Amino acid sequence: MIETVLIVLEVIVCIALIAAIMMQSGKGGGMSGTFGGSDGAFFGKGNDLDTVLAKATICLGTAFAVITLALAKINA
Repeated sequence: MIETVLIVLEVIVCIALIAAIMMQSGKGGGMSGTFGGSDGAFFGKGNDLDTVLAKATICLGTAFAVITLALAKINA
C-alpha cells in the first residue's frame, strides 16, 4: 500500500521536476557570455519567475531523492 503511494508520488514529483527545469531560462552563454555577450551577471538578478523556478527545482529535486531512497529502503 505505502509502496504504491510512494511510486505514484514519485511519478508526480518527477513530472513536476522536468517541467520546472524545462521552464527555466538559460543562465548564461558559456564563454561567449563571459566576454561581453551577457550583462545579466553584472546588472540585475533576473526576474521573479526565475527565482521561483530555481527554488522549486531544489525542493522537487530533494523530494525526488528522499522518495527514491524511501522506495529503495522498502524494497531492500
